[in-house]
Amino acid sequence: MEENKEQLVLIDGEIMPLEAAYVDANDRAFSFGDGVFEITPVYNGRCFALLPHMNNLFDSIIKIKIPGVYMIEELVEYHENLLAATGLKDCEIYTQISRGSGAYDLAYPKMSVPHLTMYAVPVDRAALAEKREKGVVLCTYEDKRWEYCDVNTTNRLPEVMAKEKATIGRYYDALFVRDGKITETTEASFFVYKDGILWTHPENNHIHKNITRRLLKERLAVDMDLQIMERPFTVEFAQKAEEAFICGPRCEFLPVTKIDRGFINGGKTGELVYELQKAFESYVGMECPKK
Repeated sequence: MEENKEQLVLIDGEIMPLEAAYVDANDRAFSFGDGVFEITPVYNGRCFALLPHMNNLFDSIIKIKIPGVYMIEELVEYHENLLAATGLKDCEIYTQISRGSGAYDLAYPKMSVPHLTMYAVPVDRAALAEKREKGVVLCTYEDKRWEYCDVNTTNRLPEVMAKEKATIGRYYDALFVRDGKITETTEASFFVYKDGILWTHPENNHIHKNITRRLLKERLAVDMDLQIMERPFTVEFAQKAEEAFICGPRCEFLPVTKIDRGFINGGKTGELVYELQKAFESYVGMECPKK
């Protein structure tokens, strides 16, 4: 895994050493979780699906009415500048925009200037590939998140608590279950393959917007002539599927072999997830070719 020579962050357009960056005590993301984020994967020094990821970010900005200060073109330039400064080739860029600083009051401040923070996180995709060979195990966690999961808010305490349960139990991740039906994991969409159909939770306010899921739905499934059924289903339904997997910008496509104590396909990985991963890598290769 690569390591950047110096830990750098971009604060309000300026790149600086991590030690020089700070958070204002009155920043509303710090006080109230009043901010939004997006994570963009980087391959071969190039951002993958950057514009769709930035559109995701702006959807969240619009929904919680953060004042518009940055344009997508500026954020694209900031991503490129940060990658050039760090020299990282395989990583993720975390982008966060808070409402800015203001007096301690829950109501939106009448005047505020949004605060931008960006940094690159190295990714060990070789380790991810090893997990893909064996498959991963998930534990269930009751989904008590708020009703606007499609907003990528910086207030991620429910995901933090679910991930901690998974970590303690040595699971790869936690699988949220709301009203008896699976929604998603803390950071990825969940799919099962059964009777020739891909099943997943409908894209609504109970799940995060996921660019990898969108790519699967709009491109990969079409190319591979796969039918997708967006309908809620139970853990029991998933455990009886032919195979299951998660997909997202951070994990790509990972097979799931077990949920809690119930095996899927006898604990064996299926073939479809590897075909999807290969097709995904083909798209990445076209958009982010090696220099």
